Amino acid sequence: MQITKTQKIIGSIIILVALLGLYIVFDSKAKNAENNQTIATTTTTNLTATTTGGLQITTQGTGSYTIEQVSATSGTKLPQPIPDLTAKVVFKNDPSLTPEIKTLIQGKISGLQSTLLKNPTDFDSWINLGLYQKMAGDYSAAAISWQYAGKISPTSFVQFGNLGDLYAYYLKDNAQAEMYYKKAITNGPKQSYLYVQFATMYRDVFKDLSKAKAVIDQGLAEIPNDPNLLQLQASLK
Repeated sequence: MQITKTQKIIGSIIILVALLGLYIVFDSKAKNAENNQTIATTTTTNLTATTTGGLQITTQGTGSYTIEQVSATSGTKLPQPIPDLTAKVVFKNDPSLTPEIKTLIQGKISGLQSTLLKNPTDFDSWINLGLYQKMAGDYSAAAISWQYAGKISPTSFVQFGNLGDLYAYYLKDNAQAEMYYKKAITNGPKQSYLYVQFATMYRDVFKDLSKAKAVIDQGLAEIPNDPNLLQLQASLK
């Protein structure tokens, strides 16, 4: 049976959704739930969050976290330089990135760039821009997006965890990967996935089991009896 053009496009969209799902799995570990990524006001803490535009984002919690966005004053200056928000994505040479998928990814990236041109303080859009750039294989661009997110919100952990993974497995810079994971854990000491990823990097990339075990011990000191940490600890023996 001959496959029609419409069927090909539908198939490509399904592949893109599957690829995006893989990134959402990674990103959801960073956020412990996709809904937790949105800016919210909580009544269970003594923090007051606002949904208006702002520069400072603070995270908290153990298994999940809340982003608190504080409104920027008119005198607040954006970190400079702002990354080029007109640049075209550079796709890697990958047969799975069909023309249809590339078009869809480029569309998502262009939409996020337009959003950020209007509001460069939009932390979530910088995070998502980096995710689509990484999906395209434009790893340098993803690094730039997440690094700028770090300038906007130096106390958040999401972008630094993403950068740790990016430098460890894609940009192949162990020193940078180690630095960013340490920053992420400093900012999110109750996020067990960060310890798991950091220890896994030491095990698989550095081939250093002693450092991997030390990271797990550090995590268990912060989050006693965490099942993910205990599972990895048992596998390292």
